[in-house]
Amino acid sequence: MFLDSILENIPNMVFVKNAKDLSFVRLNKAGEQLLGIPRSQLLGKSDHDLFPESQADAFTKMDRAVLGGRSVFDIPEEVIQTTQGPRYLHTRKIPVFGEDLKTPGYLLGISEDITEWKLAQEERLKVFGEKIALEERERAASQTAFIADITTVLASSFDCHSTLKSVAEILVKSMCNYCTITLVQEDGTIERVAAVHWDADKRVRTLDLMTDMEVIRSGQTLHMALVEDSDLVQMMGGNEKHLKILTDLGCRSLIVVPIKIRSTIHGAISFISSSAEKLYNARDVAIAEEIASRAGTAIENAKLYEAIRKALQSRDEFLSIASHELKTPLTALKLQLEFARRQVKPEQNIAPTPDKIARMLDTSGIQVNRLVVLVDDLLDVSRIEAGKLNFNFEKVDLASLTREVAERYLEHVTAAGSQLSVEIPKDPVSVWGDRFRLEQVVLNVLSNAAKYGSSQPIELSVKSSGKYAQVFCRDHGMGIPPAKIEKIFERFERAIESNHISGLGLGLYIAHEIVGAHDGRIHAESELNHGSTFVVEIPLLEERSS
Repeated sequence: MFLDSILENIPNMVFVKNAKDLSFVRLNKAGEQLLGIPRSQLLGKSDHDLFPESQADAFTKMDRAVLGGRSVFDIPEEVIQTTQGPRYLHTRKIPVFGEDLKTPGYLLGISEDITEWKLAQEERLKVFGEKIALEERERAASQTAFIADITTVLASSFDCHSTLKSVAEILVKSMCNYCTITLVQEDGTIERVAAVHWDADKRVRTLDLMTDMEVIRSGQTLHMALVEDSDLVQMMGGNEKHLKILTDLGCRSLIVVPIKIRSTIHGAISFISSSAEKLYNARDVAIAEEIASRAGTAIENAKLYEAIRKALQSRDEFLSIASHELKTPLTALKLQLEFARRQVKPEQNIAPTPDKIARMLDTSGIQVNRLVVLVDDLLDVSRIEAGKLNFNFEKVDLASLTREVAERYLEHVTAAGSQLSVEIPKDPVSVWGDRFRLEQVVLNVLSNAAKYGSSQPIELSVKSSGKYAQVFCRDHGMGIPPAKIEKIFERFERAIESNHISGLGLGLYIAHEIVGAHDGRIHAESELNHGSTFVVEIPLLEERSS
């Protein structure tokens, strides 16, 4: 009773959930008042009964993460929907273990309503921001126009090279005598994408500043208010030719700022003044860093645009393939059922013969099985992405397993117009694996050979080599283009785009993930129009034991 009284009078919401189904088993008065829901209506229910689906999903995911640990999980700020409208909470959650101290039985949560504090903070930030913005406008009025021009230029195109060149041209008109912009490419190489001097005849493009590389390595802004002659030698790294160029150009003040995208350095911008009348101060550094920040945002937007474009293209291609693949067996099944229905006439006591019924059922079963395979592949992909593809490991004879798969799939290979030859040792080739999933791998590579084998012979074999058990599946069909050889194990990728070949482009992706979960590897060797060989390698059982 004493503890109950304490819980009831705590001003913060206190709740307890059952670890198995995350249903509420306890809520104090403060929680009841905050949510605006009587306890009698809440106890025994889960977040999905009380909150919008997206919010309930987030709560459930977080709760499962808490139950998987052993420490307090601090959520500084989260928003929940209540009868009073949205409220901001600071929540702490912790698993409550049973007597065995191993398995959590409950989840305890304490939430503090910080809505008023949050709104007051936002108001303070708003007022402070307005004050800072006003001071900045008054202090940097002369800089506003060219920063606006730079922002407009950066937003005008997703071609980073052309926009950064235009930015450099604006800078030499307003802030420096010459400007260089350097970017780090995807492969790690450095590229000078812009080098502009107010005098177009100056040879800036041939100039390599060591300071660019230092800033890219350190990620820190370099500011040299007054550059001495001795500094020039260091900036050129001993390159006499470039030292003479820099001396001719003149360098009396310098700012080099990194181009950052969050914590990643993607390049640097150098602002160089050749006159002692213009020496850069802290205000100039702040402006330079703002320009670099906007350049980083523009680069990120360009990369996001390209990623989204590719994602949309992949999505559209997948939806097109999926709709076709799912519709084909459904259409055939529908036609078969309609045909069967026309054959049955109860009013005339007419029905098909048992043989005809059996044939119709067999045909319908084939289409249903095809649908099952498609749906299973989609479910497996979903499980893989969620990290929930389950495995039951045991000692497995890969030779015997491959032989069984070949026998079961022989009819399909024959239907595809190919002949299947099998070379499998009589002695066991033992691995530690999930039998069902390894069957899936062998079936997927064999199915792939039947699809792309152009009705040519297929060879399936099992061998032991070094530390691995190996499964080879070779066809003599259309082969794989060199550009596709590394991509065919990705989702929705197919070796050859063809409307005559069924499939979602998931089989090899699923096989790749399953093999990886067995600490194995899978790769393909192919020559266009001369067939492909897929090699699956799984560690031998004795190697795992040792």
